[in-house]
Amino acid sequence: MTKVKVPVLTYHAANITGNSYQSNDRIAFQSDLYNLHHLGFQIIPLYWLAEWVNGDRELHHDAAPYVALSCDDGLDHDFIDGDYLNFGPQKSFYRILKDFHADVGQKHQPHAHLTAFVIACSRARTKIAMKSLQGHQLLNDNWWKEANHSALMAIENHSWDHRHPDIYCTEQANFKSITDETQATRQIIRAKKEIDRISAGNSQLFCYPWGHHNTYLAQEFLPTLGQQAGIKAAFTCEAKPVTHDTNPWLMPRYVCGPDWHSPNQLIQLLKQDVLTA
Repeated sequence: MTKVKVPVLTYHAANITGNSYQSNDRIAFQSDLYNLHHLGFQIIPLYWLAEWVNGDRELHHDAAPYVALSCDDGLDHDFIDGDYLNFGPQKSFYRILKDFHADVGQKHQPHAHLTAFVIACSRARTKIAMKSLQGHQLLNDNWWKEANHSALMAIENHSWDHRHPDIYCTEQANFKSITDETQATRQIIRAKKEIDRISAGNSQLFCYPWGHHNTYLAQEFLPTLGQQAGIKAAFTCEAKPVTHDTNPWLMPRYVCGPDWHSPNQLIQLLKQDVLTA
């Protein structure tokens, strides 16, 4: 029997230094959607993978290959079109996906979906914007509820404050430093509650900032207290596909830029890791 292997592709709206595939994750995202479609991939919601590895959903080996999509950090441009710093007008990931879905049709991509992992703490988002986004306040939460209740997008948990270097000293700006229940509860469970309050949702997924994780989080905290709080899976940045045997607390993802830089590289990556028997 052919083993089902599902890639998760990840993008960052802040990854932009120009208006080409290699310099702008929005342009890469738009190009990749069509290449995935032409390769026969069915886009599915990310939470389906959590349900699959936990035994709550079936993904059939004889169906079209599957792919799931996510974006990290929760910039406004995940959902809202607009000018971005000095790079002019930019379509949001949501708008790009919506236009793609309208173009190819509901019949051909019935489950098209994008998961946005966002940072819970408004003060942290303000500090990150001041330092890393040249003072432009582009990490707002006024769009979370609308996005979460759309047919094409979901809002999920990217921690309380990302342990971001704009907030913490170098030694502490690493999610691997979360090694006790008090810190983990704040960064993960408190974050979930705040995100759910703002987005009027019920988040189920957690994404480790930078993909950083440790034994305590993956083997102790998340499988117990995290699961009790309603979290079903956690995602890293390990470049390989999800399989039915994947640890739900260490779900891998490919990241645009670090793992591929061009349409051809992505196609070859998928052929090598996913489409081969």
